[in-house]
Amino acid sequence: MRITPLDIYQREFSRKKLGGLDENEVYDFLKKVGREYEAVYAECKNLKDQNQRLTNQMKDYLELEKTLKQTLIAAQKSSADTKNNAEKEAELIVKEAEIQAERILDEARSESEIIGREIRELKRQKRMLKVELRTVLESYLSMLNEEPPALAARTAALATPAAAPARALDATTPATPPAVPGAN
Repeated sequence: MRITPLDIYQREFSRKKLGGLDENEVYDFLKKVGREYEAVYAECKNLKDQNQRLTNQMKDYLELEKTLKQTLIAAQKSSADTKNNAEKEAELIVKEAEIQAERILDEARSESEIIGREIRELKRQKRMLKVELRTVLESYLSMLNEEPPALAARTAALATPAAAPARALDATTPATPPAVPGAN
């Protein structure tokens, strides 16, 4: 049984005949108090050691918490910086794409204008060729309508199949068709 402070204060020793205290009782009580005090002292020392260990551990945890907070803040800042940089880079890419798209559109418009001019030029050349061809054909037609009698005989001879291999060139027949002005 543990001795409490109240037990110590209320302890009464028996009196001896001459008015003193029983020495054995006092020494026994002191031994008990000593043992109890030793136990309390050891427990107090253990608790102080444990308290110191827990205090040091708490300091370590507080340092760790501080480091973690700093790391978290740095990570958040880094994340925000990365996000901002990504947004700026995206804006730059979009602007470059818009510029490139505008350039491509300008090139396409320019090419379209060139092709349009080429088409108009080809149409003009087609009209001119039609006119030239019509002129050549009309001149051949007028030549056919005004053919001399020797040419008519030769044309008739060429028309018959038996006379085809024996075609001979007449000195009056030109070897090449007449040149048409502006045919080049």
